[in-house]
Amino acid sequence: MKFRIAFVLVMALLVSAFGAVAAQQMGGTPESQGHSDHMSATPDMPKGNLSMGGFYFTVTNAGEEPDRLVKVESDIAQTIEIHNVEMKDGVMAMSPQHDGVEIPANGELVLEPGSYHVMLIGINKSLLEGEEFSATLFFENAGDVEITVPIYVAQPDEDEFGDAVKVGDDLEVSGIWARQAPKVDGMATPMASPAATPGS
Repeated sequence: MKFRIAFVLVMALLVSAFGAVAAQQMGGTPESQGHSDHMSATPDMPKGNLSMGGFYFTVTNAGEEPDRLVKVESDIAQTIEIHNVEMKDGVMAMSPQHDGVEIPANGELVLEPGSYHVMLIGINKSLLEGEEFSATLFFENAGDVEITVPIYVAQPDEDEFGDAVKVGDDLEVSGIWARQAPKVDGMATPMASPAATPGS
């Protein structure tokens, strides 16, 4: 009987964690979104580490031809995917963009909470405000570029961002940031607690 109760409690906590992570990537909490019963997070979770995070940036294309962000790599997480938040049959869901995302000619691609974002699945350490990590962005035409991703509790003001990074002749990456998140073996919530220790 005690085992059954413990199992039910663990499952309830896991469901709550998934909902909270989905809400953060969708731009708020389940309550603030008003969609607590209509959200779905569907990343491919690595076994044994359910800790997740996300990061964001803007890619501006000054060229006459479109380009495409095809993948992102970093040592910070076991799996990294480009996701989008979208409505499917009345349910808000995070969908992996396996073919990448286009940056239109003379346009821009904005990755931000509630829209396109880079999903970090199975983070290898806690993401704590004031720290940073490296990631590499791969573009179909412009090639690849390494960026430094600073970590904040919430989206920073425009004047807090570092310098933009050029990619090839036409692309520029700006407004780079990651949301603070803990590494917790077994389950995770999208915000690290103040008591979290660096490198945990």
